[in-house]
Amino acid sequence: LIAYSSVAHMGMVLGGIMTFNYWGFCGSFMMMIAHGLCSSGLFCLANISYERMNSRSMFMNKGLMNLMPSMTLWWFLLSSSNMAAPPSMNLMGEISLLNSLISWTWVSMLMLMLLSFFSAVYTLFLYSYSQHGKIYSGKFSCSSGYVREYLLLFLHWFP
Repeated sequence: LIAYSSVAHMGMVLGGIMTFNYWGFCGSFMMMIAHGLCSSGLFCLANISYERMNSRSMFMNKGLMNLMPSMTLWWFLLSSSNMAAPPSMNLMGEISLLNSLISWTWVSMLMLMLLSFFSAVYTLFLYSYSQHGKIYSGKFSCSSGYVREYLLLFLHWFP
């Protein structure tokens, strides 16, 4: 599910570059940097969850909020940044790209709205499905996290 939002973001980046204007280039540059940091942080969180739970199955990794409450904050911060929430660099890049693409042609507006919406839906589904729900009965406890992991996630979230 993390990779689905990458496809949507990089599609917008390609479209912004193809408009050949200032807003498109600046927005593409911002989006590539922001998405690179954000998605690698989400993949890092997925790996941390895999190391603790020994499973990549979304069904087995439900209810992580109860097992690793401190990691839930990082899931939320990086997921909201991936959805272009206000304090993120993704928001500035997405606004620039939308400005560039809509000024190039108004016909693309509906497609861009759907692309942005479904990218956010995938990320919201990833967060809600992994953090909420009943814990798998085979898991009882796991370690919450290490300082090095928190530092790594902070440096992904705060460029």
